Amino acid sequence: MKRLANLAVALAALLTLAPLTAGADDEIRYTIRPGDTLIALSQKMLINPRQWPWIQKLNGITDPYHLIPGSALRMPVALLKLESATARVRSVSGEVSADGRPLKPADTIAPNAHITTGAQGFVTIELIDGSRLVLQPESSLKVEMLSRYRNTDLPETRLRLDAGRVESVVTKSLAPRPKYIINTPTAAIGVRGTSFRVGSEGANGASRAEVTEGTVAVGRDDAKESAPLHAGFGIVAEPGGAISAPVALLPAPDLSGQPALYERPVIRFVLPPLAGAQSYRFQVGADADLQVLLADTTASQPEAKFGGLPDGEYTLRVRGIDAKGLEGRDADFRFRLKARPQPPFATAPVGNVKLRAVSAALAWTTNPDAARYRVQVTHDEAFARIFADIDGVEGTTIMPASKLPPGDYLWRTRSIRADGDVGPWGDPQRFRLRALPAAPEPPKLDDHELTLAWSGEPGQTFLFQFARDDKFTDLVAERELTEASITLPRPQPDTYYMRVRATDADGFVGPFTDTQIVEVPYPRPPWWLPLLALVPLAL
Repeated sequence: MKRLANLAVALAALLTLAPLTAGADDEIRYTIRPGDTLIALSQKMLINPRQWPWIQKLNGITDPYHLIPGSALRMPVALLKLESATARVRSVSGEVSADGRPLKPADTIAPNAHITTGAQGFVTIELIDGSRLVLQPESSLKVEMLSRYRNTDLPETRLRLDAGRVESVVTKSLAPRPKYIINTPTAAIGVRGTSFRVGSEGANGASRAEVTEGTVAVGRDDAKESAPLHAGFGIVAEPGGAISAPVALLPAPDLSGQPALYERPVIRFVLPPLAGAQSYRFQVGADADLQVLLADTTASQPEAKFGGLPDGEYTLRVRGIDAKGLEGRDADFRFRLKARPQPPFATAPVGNVKLRAVSAALAWTTNPDAARYRVQVTHDEAFARIFADIDGVEGTTIMPASKLPPGDYLWRTRSIRADGDVGPWGDPQRFRLRALPAAPEPPKLDDHELTLAWSGEPGQTFLFQFARDDKFTDLVAERELTEASITLPRPQPDTYYMRVRATDADGFVGPFTDTQIVEVPYPRPPWWLPLLALVPLAL
C-alpha cells in the first residue's frame, strides 16, 4: 500500500509538469541559502508545492534534501506564487498626491493607487528590486498591479499612464518576458531592464516612448504581439491605432560652455542650437542621476531660467525635442549655486556717473543677512589690479581714499555673514572721477574793463556769476558763455564775488568753482590833481 501511495504522488507530480514545458525558459535564479531543501522551498514559493520534482529535474538535483548553499536554483516563473507588494516614495517635490492624499518621502505606495502631480510636482518611486520611476508634472498614473514572486525580490509591475510623462530605470531581470509594463491609452510598453521614457497626451492624444538604454517591447494595449524598440530610438502611437516605425532620437545637446558656478538666484542657461530640435526640455535635480527632480520646463529656444533654488550642488539635464515630439538623448551637467548672502544694491556712484571731486563716497543698501561687507575699487574690468580692497566694513558707506587721482573706476561689494560665510560679488559699478575746476586766474583790471579767465576743456560751456555777496543773491552779472573768459565794464569800486560752473560736451554739469573775491578799488586820481592844491598858494 505504501508503494502504491508513493507511486500515486509521483504520478500526480509528473502529470502537473506537462503543461509547463512550453514556458520552461521563463524562469528566475534563486540563490540557495544554508538550510534550504527543495521540498521546503517548494512549500514557500510554488503555487503547487507538489511540483518540486519539476524543479529537481530542471536543475539535475540528485538529493532534494541536500542543496549546495550559494548555488543558483532555476525556477520557472509560471510555477511561482505571486503576492501583493508595495513601493516606496524616494523623493517628492511640489504638489503630489495618491488617491487625494499628499505624498511625502518614505511613504508606501500600494496596488491600485492613483497618483497625480501638479504643475511643478515630481515624485520618485522605488520598487522592491531597485527599479525606479520619476513621474513628471501634470501627470496621472494608476498602479494597476504591484506584486512580487514569493520569497524573491522579483516584482511584477503594471502601470497605466493616462496623461503626462514618466521616466523609468528598470533593474535588469533574468526573466525573458517583461515584468514591468506601462500601458497608455494607445500603447503598451513592456520592459525587462532598461532606461526609457513614456509620455501620454490622454485618451484622445498620442503616446510616445523613447529608449535611452536597453530594449523595450512596444505593442497595442489590446494586442498580443509586440515589437522591440532599441536604445537610441523612439516611437509615436497615434489614437487611431497606428504605431510609427522607430525614429532615431536626437543627439545630446552641447553643455560644454556652461559655467560650473552660478552666483545669482535666477540661473540662466543658454546652449548652442541643436540641429533638428523644435524645442528643448530642461530639468534640474538635486542629485547626479536626477532621482530628486526639482524643476522641469520646455522652451522653444535653447535657453531657460530657473529661480528659487537654495545654494547647493545640482545637475542640469537637457534634451532636444524633434518635430514628432520625441525627446532625444540626455546631456547632463553638474553645477554649483552660491548666490547667498546676496550682495547689496549699490546706490552711489552708479551708472558710469562723472564726478568732479577729489574722491568718491561709495554707498549701498543694507542686507539683513550681512554682518559686514567687503569693498573693492579698481581701474580694470577683471579686477586684476585692485586700487583699494577694504574688508570688514560694518556700515553702508565708505570713502576708499581721502584723495583719488582723476580717472575711470569700477567698484563692487559683497556681503559677509556673522559666521564668516562670504557671498558673491555684486555687479561692478562704474564712475569717472575728474579733477575739480581750477581756480580762475587773477582778474585784469584797467580804467575801463575787468577781464576774468579760468581753465576750461574743449566743448565746455560755462555759467558765470558775479555778485556783491558771497551767497550770490545780489548778482551784478550772470552769463552763459562758450569761452573760458569774460570782459565786463569796470564795476563801481567795491568788493565782489565770482564763480564759474562748467557743463561738459556730454551734458554733465559740474560744480561751481570755489568762490573768488574781486576787489575793485577807487581809481587813482589824475597826475595833475595834486597841482590844483598848489594854485591858491601861488596866488
